[in-house]
Amino acid sequence: MLPINTRHIFAGVALAVGACFALPTAAADLAQARQLINEGRFGQALALLDSHLKASPQDAEARFTRGLVLVRMSRADEAIQVFADLTRDFPQLPEPYNNLAVLYAQRGDYERARDALEAALSTHPSYSTAHENLGDVYTALATAAYNRALVLDKSNDSIRVKLNLLNQMEGVSPETDTDAVETAAAPAAEPAPAVAPTPVTTPRPQPTPTQAVVAEGEISDGVTRTLFGWASAWSNQNVDGYLDAYHPDFDPEDGSTRAQWARIRRARVSAPDAISVRIVEPTVEVKNEREATATFIQVYESDSYSDRVRKRLEMRPVGGEWKVYRETVVAEL
Repeated sequence: MLPINTRHIFAGVALAVGACFALPTAAADLAQARQLINEGRFGQALALLDSHLKASPQDAEARFTRGLVLVRMSRADEAIQVFADLTRDFPQLPEPYNNLAVLYAQRGDYERARDALEAALSTHPSYSTAHENLGDVYTALATAAYNRALVLDKSNDSIRVKLNLLNQMEGVSPETDTDAVETAAAPAAEPAPAVAPTPVTTPRPQPTPTQAVVAEGEISDGVTRTLFGWASAWSNQNVDGYLDAYHPDFDPEDGSTRAQWARIRRARVSAPDAISVRIVEPTVEVKNEREATATFIQVYESDSYSDRVRKRLEMRPVGGEWKVYRETVVAEL
């Protein structure tokens, strides 16, 4: 996983995280902790910082560094709590807000990411990293809004034009855009009608067209959140988060069992020094309340390999969240 104090990419959007701020602290402990982090010995670094913070619980820099270690250990919930506590105890410092925003954005929670970045800028208006990140978050929010609008009004060509403009900002060629728009133009299937059990004495009320559109929009939002969260976890080499995006009954394309596939993916996602996964021109087709498909261009880059493919993720809901049931590479680009 990339250190949170370096520039990294998630869901096709780059977010840069601020460097550690300088406050009085035990320099020797921090230097040793950072050395342990550099060596990948995160557990020892965490133990050292925890010991240090027992004696100096208000050492902001040590707490900040502890948050970075938790991120490297894929303990995002605890890292969020660390940075949230720092924003409460040291509201004048912009970096904790910024890193909190990154963690929210990695989960697809762009509204909370936006709020955190705006808080960072209220304390430090000249903080360029937060300005850049806020722009990226607004871009992600706009993309999600336009995709939902396209689900609600598939004939609206102006929405596709705006989506094209956003993706051109990400470096997508006009030819690729045109191809993606053609894919997006394919009409999505209508949700399957509710069927009343038999025998019945009173027909089950059918959803009105407005209700059906709202339901389809909610499903599209859920699928989009999973898609961007999946790409974010992959980009940050958060293997547990990446695997969690897959359905318990996921059917690997290569014919292996899910357990075999998971072992291979865990090794491959962890191996590179750095990974970037960008999602370009995502479109969502809602088949019914139990099935939906996300189609998109995936741009993958690591320190040793890169490719660009059109991919399709078939998703099904589990416990209120949409999960990847089947993953297919449609074409290499």
